[in-house]
Amino acid sequence: MSNSETKPKRPYFRPTTPAQRCLLFETYEATGDVATACAKAHVGLGTFYYWRPRFEAGGYEALEQERSRAPHRTRIPPIASEIVEEVIAYKRAHPEAGYRTVAQRVRQAHDWQPVIGPSKVRLILLEAGLVKPAAAEPKPAADVTVVHAPQPEQTVNIDLCVVPVSHAATTELVSASVAAAASGTFSPSVDACQR
Repeated sequence: MSNSETKPKRPYFRPTTPAQRCLLFETYEATGDVATACAKAHVGLGTFYYWRPRFEAGGYEALEQERSRAPHRTRIPPIASEIVEEVIAYKRAHPEAGYRTVAQRVRQAHDWQPVIGPSKVRLILLEAGLVKPAAAEPKPAADVTVVHAPQPEQTVNIDLCVVPVSHAATTELVSASVAAAASGTFSPSVDACQR
């Protein structure tokens, strides 16, 4: 049983519009009842409490502005310029060192703090022009054997194996032409070979 069958899908609620939010708080101010205001604006209680602090701070103008859905704090901070310079300096001093070695030496210089990883080292060195991107290897062409007839208007014989569906594993297969097998007149028995 898959996860999709065991867990019910969460419903999708589209974002509220500024008009919906204004109606929500107009109704709330008129009635003083949160449930009635939410029902009239067709929103949930969570939406009311989500927008309430902004409404109290900025009034109806604050309801017009939608907060950005983009992440406000990125998870990965940018690499400090000092670390970038250390990576470039180490690679220039040790041109044979790989990405992992460079990352380990920079970490070692910073008391083994996870300041940089091999993938970031690779990006820094590519931007600095100290390494070249790996070129994609061309795929080898498939070896196709082409057989030509010796002269024009001649045919080339090709050996085929035609095994009837009714063939029993205990009986011996017999050679026959494709035309005979296609016509259905050929019987794959040893007697046909002896005739």
